[in-house]
Amino acid sequence: MQRKFDDRFPQLRGMTMDYSWAGHLCLTLNSVSVMRRLDEGLFSGCVQNGLGTARGTLTGIGAAELACGVDSDITRHFAAEVQSRRLPPQPFQRIGANAVLRYKEWRARKE
Repeated sequence: MQRKFDDRFPQLRGMTMDYSWAGHLCLTLNSVSVMRRLDEGLFSGCVQNGLGTARGTLTGIGAAELACGVDSDITRHFAAEVQSRRLPPQPFQRIGANAVLRYKEWRARKE
């Protein structure tokens, strides 16, 4: 993460991060997030599909807006997405997910 930060912002090279995040990455087969009402009083804003902060923030905002009864561009965007599709069983899941993530990382290598 530090190397990628340094590459992306060379003028800040060497500035250390006070905080960083690492954790599980949620994926769907068709790269669709899950932002919707799951049950009475239960809303979901999850599955960033490797797009991290931006998509996670948007799905969280959208879930909060749904919970408050707010209609917005964000809620309409995620409501218009097709149903998310589950990943295949192991070992295909691990092999495929790693291949897709490596491809996305390669595509974003300059970022």
